[in-house]
Formats: sequence, C-alpha cells, structure tokens
Amino acid sequence: MPESCLFRERTPWLDFAVHHSEGALLLAAEAQLRGPLAVLVGPSGAGKTSLLRAIAGLIRPRAKTKGHVHVGGRIVWSSTSGRWLAPAQRGCGMVMQRAALFPAMTARDNIGFGLRNLTRAEQERRVEEMAVLFRIEALLGRRPAQLSGGEQQRVAVARTLAPRPPVLLLDEPFGGLHMPLKEAILTDLEMWLSATDTPAMYVTHDVAEGWRFGSHPGAEVLRMENGRIVAQGMAAEVLAEERSHLLRALE
Repeated sequence: MPESCLFRERTPWLDFAVHHSEGALLLAAEAQLRGPLAVLVGPSGAGKTSLLRAIAGLIRPRAKTKGHVHVGGRIVWSSTSGRWLAPAQRGCGMVMQRAALFPAMTARDNIGFGLRNLTRAEQERRVEEMAVLFRIEALLGRRPAQLSGGEQQRVAVARTLAPRPPVLLLDEPFGGLHMPLKEAILTDLEMWLSATDTPAMYVTHDVAEGWRFGSHPGAEVLRMENGRIVAQGMAAEVLAEERSHLLRALE
C-alpha cells in the first residue's frame, strides 16, 4: 500500500486549524499529521514560527478567533468549546531558533531542569544520554555565557528532549551549526525519535534541509506560504519543483 494511503489510516498525532492575525500576518493554517515526522518548509515570514507558537500554546487566540488544536488526540484548544490549555499542559516539547537557557545554571543543570520527577541516578543517566547524543559532554560544567551560540542551541535541544515529551516541535534548531556537525546531529536525532517513538514537526526555510529530513521513511512534508499550508505529502511530491530549481542553481 502506498505510504500516502497509510498516512490516511493512522490517527493524527497533531490536528490543527489555526486562524489568527499577528501584525501583518494572517494565519489560516490547517492540517492533520499522521506520519511520525513532519517537516514544515517555507520562506522567512511565511508564519512557520507563529504556527508552532500557536500549537504549543505560546500564542493565546483572541475571543473571536476560530479553530482548534488537538495533540495526541487530546483537545488542547477549541474555539467551539472554549477549552484552552496552557503550554505546560499540552505535552509539547518546543525548541526555538534561539536558545533560552538559564544563565546562572551550568549546561548540566539546564538539561536536568525538567527531570525533577526522576530519581537522582535517573536524572544523571538522562543528562549523560543527551550529552552524548548532542556531543556536548565536555560542556556540561560550563554556563551559557561560556558557550558559543551553536553550543547553547545544542544544550537547549538536549534540555527539551531530556524529559521525553510526547510531541516535539523544532523551529530551525540547528541554524547556527556548521554542516558536518549539523548533518551528524540530524542523523542522531532521527534515530532518537525513532527509538523513543516520538512524533515531531521540524521547521526549516531551507529546501535542501527540508528534502533531506523529509525524505526520512514515514516523513511527510508541508509547504507554507503567506500563513497557509499550501501543500502536504511526501518530499518527492511537495518539494520536487523547489529542489529542481536548487539543483539547477548549483550547476
């Protein structure tokens, strides 16, 4: 059976219809995500970050705003019922483009911040696991001011993944990394997502990166323009034209 048909048979892990105005941007984005990995691709200013913030509950819709957000089959926002859950209640781990680490804490303490429900030994194991995954073992004793921007971002991603959130939202988290390290971490992240069975949405404005991540088995790609989802499907369907343009430009 074609992969696209299998998508339709699965229960959506994320179902959203977000209609919201923010400055000059009018969000009118709707989709249901069934594949284990979704890649949201679009130019800067298309509304990708605003959409993720709305899904995570970081943007509270106005009283007259219409729409809904379901995470893991659970209603976290509905304009019909008036239900609205705060970000901490939604089960979404989110990594923004810029790290927001606690400046007075070491990298180790930042990563372990969301693990207070675990035993001390479990906390230490989880922090070490994340440090190995993102190649930051040597940085654990440093504070954010002692880290480069790329190092801070790796710590921020590790902190988000450490509690193993039910759903992961990644807003261009590796933009500050050089390509070899970025490629290695993307590969490790894919393996971690698969091993932990964590569904994720990965946002990028880079068509090449969207193609690379969106070509992962089971991934589906969404293209966003002017606040709307204008295409959804496999990478070969959604990004074929953009990739051809990119390849011709490199010739």
